[in-house]
Amino acid sequence: MKFGLLQTESSSEDDDNVPKVPLKPTNREIRRAPKRAGSTGASATSSAPRTAVAAEPFNPTPVRLVRPPNLKRVERRDRRPLHFANDDSDASGSERDEVDLLSSSDEEGGRLQDEDDSDEDYDSEEEEWPVGPVGSIGLRGWRKPGASAGKGKDRADVTSPTRLYGGPDELEEWEDKSRASTWAAANRAFHLSLARSKSLSPGLARSTASADVSSIQSILSDLALQQSREKAQLVKSFEQRNKALWDSIEASIRQAEQEEGERQRVLAEQRRKAEEAERKAKEMREAEAKKAEEERKQAEEQRQEEERKKDEQRKKDEEAKAQRAKQEAEAAAKASAVGLPASDAEGSPKAEFERWTAKMTHIKQSVLPVVSQNPDWRKSCFQAKRAITPKIGQLTSSAEAISRIIGQLDELLTSLRPPAGPAEPYTWTLNHLSKALVKQAETEVTAKLGTAYPLGRVVVGLLARGHTELGDVLMARLVKKCFWITAYWPPKQPGQSDESYQKTLGHAPPTSSETLVQYGERMSGLVALYASILQTSPLDPPQGPCPPDRLANIPPHFRPAAGWRWLVLMLRPPLIGLEPTPLLLVTFLEIAGEGLLEIYGRQLAKYLEVLLREGMREGKAGFSEKAKSSTVRLLLWLEDWEKKGVVESAPGRQVDP
Repeated sequence: MKFGLLQTESSSEDDDNVPKVPLKPTNREIRRAPKRAGSTGASATSSAPRTAVAAEPFNPTPVRLVRPPNLKRVERRDRRPLHFANDDSDASGSERDEVDLLSSSDEEGGRLQDEDDSDEDYDSEEEEWPVGPVGSIGLRGWRKPGASAGKGKDRADVTSPTRLYGGPDELEEWEDKSRASTWAAANRAFHLSLARSKSLSPGLARSTASADVSSIQSILSDLALQQSREKAQLVKSFEQRNKALWDSIEASIRQAEQEEGERQRVLAEQRRKAEEAERKAKEMREAEAKKAEEERKQAEEQRQEEERKKDEQRKKDEEAKAQRAKQEAEAAAKASAVGLPASDAEGSPKAEFERWTAKMTHIKQSVLPVVSQNPDWRKSCFQAKRAITPKIGQLTSSAEAISRIIGQLDELLTSLRPPAGPAEPYTWTLNHLSKALVKQAETEVTAKLGTAYPLGRVVVGLLARGHTELGDVLMARLVKKCFWITAYWPPKQPGQSDESYQKTLGHAPPTSSETLVQYGERMSGLVALYASILQTSPLDPPQGPCPPDRLANIPPHFRPAAGWRWLVLMLRPPLIGLEPTPLLLVTFLEIAGEGLLEIYGRQLAKYLEVLLREGMREGKAGFSEKAKSSTVRLLLWLEDWEKKGVVESAPGRQVDP
């Protein structure tokens, strides 16, 4: 709270002793309070001469304590320091001294309050329509009608305020009541102290006044100190807020800088990665270009190497062809001397090979497609196929089994061979039977040579029963799989691919990864089948007996003479120098040697003697160095014949009862 103190004019001496306090300017003089009868202090003061005023060092005027304005009003106004108001309306010192403290305090307080209110620059509309609580003092305060402070009624007795909005506020009521009671008690105590000071001696009054001034100065100092502390606290809070604001700004700037730095770092990393990717891509392109250039050079070198090899191979082929032509010419001269046909004459190995190749081509182009496009023929051929395949697989060396299978196959083939009908289904069935025989020779006979005899007996039995076309079809199928049967080495034709040429030589497809040893063993199985047919007589059971008029049904290429011819042709170049030749010779002799020896006797013995002495022991035969195992096998077989005088055939030549 602020205390407004009003003071009359004092002497110069008092002005020197009393500290200077800012005074609140007034627009009118303070009226002197009327004298009250019975006031001893007042009468003494008024009856004193005017000159006594100068003798008194201090004569205080009536002082009142001004109620502070409403706090809400103070907030809108600048805080003002406490002032003393002097009353200079009367020049007479005695009139100034005669003051009735108790009677004038309330009246002057009310007037000064009204004056203070009139001096304020407030809003008339707000005064007309007050918004503060009832009994409050200030800009927004208002009083009940008739509640005047100058009517002898204390302000503390004003009715409790109510709030404009809502009901009464207990806190405000308590605050107003506390303020009113405190103000009344302070006012009474202050007036009593003034009255006592008046009745005391001048020195004591002056000391009391000095003490009061000192107290007020102390209060003012405390208030100034409190104000300075509040100002310092306000400045400190402002500085703290300002510092927090600047810290926030600087943090935002640092964060923005960090984000910008991070963004720049990310961009730099992306640029670095892009540059690295571009560098790697460039290196990869250069490496690919370099690799492509190297591959091109290698391809060019390889092409040149292949051309060089082709040239060398062509030269070798030409030389081999010339050498072969020379050898063929020499062989033709020798053959003419012994009665064999020339290489290009009718019945020569080359002519035989071309004949059977043409037969196989005819079957593939003129028989198989026609049967496949005719539903009835296809059905009958399929039934024949299902009957043939298991029968060939059930063959054994038993006479009863061989005779039974020959009879069943004869009946089946006869049903497909009408007297005046088409020959395609019959030829198709013979081709399938030949294929089954060749397949059995490639698998079973290769593992065990003796299993070739039952197959040969079935072939001879069917030929003797009139199925002469089986001889041509089976021979074409054998030559297709094993050109060695014709004792002719087929050269590579112009424009023929390597795969096609390997197939002509009887090699398996490249996907099977067949070795040369496996190839030789498979060829030996097919040669064993061919040899078993040549040495089988149609007159012996179970394939016979064949009537004499049907002996002509056995074709020449399946007669024993073809075997003698094959043995002679295999010793001619170039076949003699090939790796499979020794194996094929010993296989043929093991299967058909005993039968041919029975037929040719001394002639075959001379052949064996020359082969053993000059060909094997003297090394004139010219077998390949890679065929040592089969050469040794052939040598052992010939030496065993030389020692025993008889030829031992493979097990299975004799028919089981």
